[in-house]
Amino acid sequence: MSLVPQALGGWWHDYVCPTHDVELARSPEGDHRCPRGCVVVGEKIDAAALVLDHQAAAGTVRLLAHRAARTGDVAAREQAVAMLGEYADVYDEAVSSGWSGASESWMLRGKLFAQALTEAQWAVQVADAVIVLGADGLAPGVPTMLRSLLETVDDARTVLVDERDDARSNYTAWLDAAGALLARALVVCGEPVHAGLWVERTLDHLVLAVGEDGWEWEGSTYYHLFVLRAYLLALRDVKPTDLPQASVEALAAMVRVLAEVAAPDGRLPSLHDGPYDRAPMHREVLEIAALSRGLLTPTGLDTVERYARERLGADDDGLELGLDGWFAGPPVPTKAPTRGSVLFPDVGYAVLRDGRDRLQAVLDAGPHGGAHGHLDKLAVYLYGADAWQPAPGVPPYASRLRHGHYARTVAHPTVRVDGYDQRETSGQILEWDAARGRVTASAEPFVGVRVRRSLVMGDGVLADVVTVTCTDGVPHDISLGLRPAVGLDVRTVPQGAVSTWQGDGARLHGVHVSSVPAVMQAGPGRGPSHDPAAPQLVADWTVHAERVVLASLYVLDDQEPDVNVTFAPAGTTTFHLRARDGATTIEVTP
Repeated sequence: MSLVPQALGGWWHDYVCPTHDVELARSPEGDHRCPRGCVVVGEKIDAAALVLDHQAAAGTVRLLAHRAARTGDVAAREQAVAMLGEYADVYDEAVSSGWSGASESWMLRGKLFAQALTEAQWAVQVADAVIVLGADGLAPGVPTMLRSLLETVDDARTVLVDERDDARSNYTAWLDAAGALLARALVVCGEPVHAGLWVERTLDHLVLAVGEDGWEWEGSTYYHLFVLRAYLLALRDVKPTDLPQASVEALAAMVRVLAEVAAPDGRLPSLHDGPYDRAPMHREVLEIAALSRGLLTPTGLDTVERYARERLGADDDGLELGLDGWFAGPPVPTKAPTRGSVLFPDVGYAVLRDGRDRLQAVLDAGPHGGAHGHLDKLAVYLYGADAWQPAPGVPPYASRLRHGHYARTVAHPTVRVDGYDQRETSGQILEWDAARGRVTASAEPFVGVRVRRSLVMGDGVLADVVTVTCTDGVPHDISLGLRPAVGLDVRTVPQGAVSTWQGDGARLHGVHVSSVPAVMQAGPGRGPSHDPAAPQLVADWTVHAERVVLASLYVLDDQEPDVNVTFAPAGTTTFHLRARDGATTIEVTP
C-alpha cells in the first residue's frame, strides 16, 4: 500500500458542496461528503481532494521528521524517509508530464498541482523535512526531486514576476519561501546551491507588499497571515540580529497587526477574503505564533494562540512544538503591541476598544483591497466575548457564494442604496482620537451618495452614527445592514427600534433611532461563511430619503437599557443612557 497519494492534484477550492457551499470532507468510506449529508462526485472534486491529501501527507512527513529530531523516535524517522522516497517517484512522474493540464487560464501553473502556489506550499513541507532529517538514509531520488521542485518554483516565479509583472503578489512570497527551503535542503544533501538569493528575494518582497502600518497591502486578514507565514519560513537558519533593521521592524509590525486586531477572545476578524473558521488556518496561526517567538520578543500573541488551540481541539497536530531553533540565534527585542484603540492608516482599519477589552469595533474605511477586497466600505464589525457582528469571510473560492454573496455589500453591516451593491472605492479617515475612543470616516460608495460614519466607544457602550446624503437632490431607498452571527431579536418601538443580540455568555442591546422615519426589517439571511446554509436572522434598517441620520447605541448588559436619542440642527447626535451604575451622555458630531 502506498504511503503517499500517487495521482496529480487539482485546485483545492473546488472541494465545496454545490448545495450548501461548505467545504467537503472525506468520509471513512472514501467519498466526498458535506456536513449536511450530501455526497458529491466528479473529476474536479476528486482532483481537489487529492490536493488536500497531498498537503496532509507532506504535513505528516514534516511532523514525523520534527518528532524524530525532538524525541529520537526511530520509527518516525523511518516512516518519514520512506514517504520522501515515494514522493521522489511521484514527482518524477509529475515532471515528466510537464505543466499541469488541469490549470485554468488565470492560474500560475504547477506540475504536481494545478497551481504553482500549491506546489510551493507542498514543497516547503517536503524541504523542511529533508533539512531536519539530514541526508543519511534518503532515497537517491530525493535530491533529484528537490532540484526539480526548485526549477519548477524558479520558472513559475519568472512567469509571475517578469512576464506578468506581479512581483507584489502573495504568490511571490510563497515561491520565495519554497525556493529558500529547497535550496537549504539541497545544501544538506551536499549540493552547492545559493540559498541566500531566496532570502534576499523574501526581504525585497517584504518592502513591496507590506505597508508602514504593518498590513499586507490587500487588507485581508488571511492573506496577511499567509504572507507572514511565508516570510518566517523563508528565514530558516537566519540569525535575527543579522537581518536589516528595516526588515525586522516590518516583520514585527506584521506580528503586531495580529495582536492588535484580534478580538477580546483572541479570534482574528476575517476581513475581506479568507476562511472564517477552518482547522488548517488555526494550525497556521499556531505555527506563526511559534515562529514569531523565535524571531521577536514580545509578540503579544498569547490570546490569539489560545483561541486557535481551543478551536482546533483534538485536531491540533503539535507541529509548533518542534519549531524551536528555527532561527540561528535568540529573538530580537521589539515594540510591544497595544490592546487599546488603534488605527491602521494604510489599510484604513480603525479598531476601537473599551477600557476593559470587552467590546471591540472594527471600521473598514480604507482602499478596496484588490482581487481579495469586498464591497463593504464603512462596515462596522463587532466583537467581544462573542462574535456579535463579525466580518464573514468567504467559502472556498469555487463556491458561487464567494462573489454571489460574501464579497457583496449585502453580506456586510454597511450601507446599500436602492438595493444595489457598493462600487469599488476607498474610504477616508476624517477624525481619529484613540484616547477618547472616537473615529469618523467617509466614503462615496455610490455615485452621488456620500456616507459618513462616526463611532464613539465607552465602557461597554458603542455609539454609531451613520449620515447618508444623496447629492442628486432625489430621495433614494437607503438601507443599513445588521449582520449578526448570534441570535437576534428586533422590535419596533415609538422612538425607532431595539435589537437584542444573544451570545453564548453575554447579551448586547441596540437602540436605533433615525432623523426621519425608518423601518427596521428583520428577515432570513446568511451567517458567516463557514456554514452558509445555516439559518441566520438579519435586519435591514431602511428609509426612503434624500438625507438621513441613522443613530445606534450598543450596550453590553443583561437588561435592556434606557436610552434617549436627540438630533440637533447643527448635526450633533446626543445619546442619553441611564443604566444601573448611573447616567451617561455621549455626543457625536459627524
